[in-house]
Amino acid sequence: MELLPDDILANILRRLPPCSLAISRGVRKDWCAIIDARRLLRADLLPLRLDGFFCLADQPDSQTYFFSRPSTHHRIDARLDFLGEQRDDVNIVDHCNGLLLLWDRVVNPATRQWMPLSPFPRPCVGMEKFYHNIFLAYDPVMSPHYSVVRFPFVPDIEINIKFSEESEWPPSTFTIHVFSSTEQRWEERSFLREGEATGTIADMRYDDWTLLLQCGTVYLKGALYVHCPNNSIIRN
Repeated sequence: MELLPDDILANILRRLPPCSLAISRGVRKDWCAIIDARRLLRADLLPLRLDGFFCLADQPDSQTYFFSRPSTHHRIDARLDFLGEQRDDVNIVDHCNGLLLLWDRVVNPATRQWMPLSPFPRPCVGMEKFYHNIFLAYDPVMSPHYSVVRFPFVPDIEINIKFSEESEWPPSTFTIHVFSSTEQRWEERSFLREGEATGTIADMRYDDWTLLLQCGTVYLKGALYVHCPNNSIIRN
């Protein structure tokens, strides 16, 4: 099969039963690369229907709502009663591919399991006076592990930070904290900007606090896309 083009080999592999296809990933590195790159196992790892979804409401109530089919509602503990806390005290910050992110833990409402987050570390140098939000990055097709990204946002008012109003944002290099479920701790990770800046520090300031609350993320194919208050998108 070494002489077969990748397209033909992929066509052969996708005809295998799910169990055989999974075993094939461990036979050769090039087979594994083709299966993963073309996501040939995706249909077998993820359900083909949507059983339900959580909706994080904006102001004024900032509540979390769960919508599902009546036939599947009983399979997911949307009230998170297994956490042993009052429902009103549970603040869902983010969600991604079936996992929920709270300020102090990551929760799987389907399996009724949760894992704690380590206490937040001190902000990275230069980011001490920035507002920080946390976002969840998880794709079961790519890995059974998840990450929590602590992302800085420019303060809504002018305060004494090391950046001037004309400074580019994001800067050409900057460091943020990422919590790894494999290591169970926060780690510093440095990023190098590709392409032009999305704006300046002045552009990133916001007049309405709700604009920051509306900033969300999408995790797609190993990249986290962050929606910023000036309606720009930063890819991590």
